[in-house]
Amino acid sequence: MNQITKLGYVDNKLGAPSDGQQTTRILFNTIEAPGTTSQLSFFKNFQGLTNGQTNLTNNKLDSMESMVIKTIMLTQFSTDGTLQNFGGGVQQTVSIIVGNQTVVKNLPIHFNYGSTGQSYDRLHTNGGVSSDQIASATPTVQLNMPCEIRLLTDIVIPPQVSFEVRVESTNYPYGDGAVVCALSGYGKIFSAGNTF
Repeated sequence: MNQITKLGYVDNKLGAPSDGQQTTRILFNTIEAPGTTSQLSFFKNFQGLTNGQTNLTNNKLDSMESMVIKTIMLTQFSTDGTLQNFGGGVQQTVSIIVGNQTVVKNLPIHFNYGSTGQSYDRLHTNGGVSSDQIASATPTVQLNMPCEIRLLTDIVIPPQVSFEVRVESTNYPYGDGAVVCALSGYGKIFSAGNTF
């Protein structure tokens, strides 16, 4: 079942309107100065965040909107805005909760990471090397990239259903900068017109 069919099926089962505008959708949320913690909870707190830090005001989509998640991106920045290793390469897991169900549970995001490469399921085409080193016999590892994971199954966020993304590790010092979670995929947004 492709993502458009799956989204239509879920919307139909829930009685949600199916006549919205189709779109590419990206939802993102920032946690400022997370410090040292064993769990980051994204899409839970929106208070005081600007448009550059989140594009939502609560953890539910509007009644006329829905989305299929295709990728999860996790990014970490220092206080001066420099891109960092997300979680410093320590073993971490990510879970996605939609409503009261955990739809992705403890997905490991740093297999074989350490000093030898990136996380196991990147969308980036350079395969763990900086672009100027690809032709070299001994490529250098580029560790400072977001952790981006492509999901094999289509995860649906229906209208008016709360959702959350949790990252768990062992008491990692994320620092005083910011960590960002972005969910991207296919969605439907409210469209007032009948046709275009």
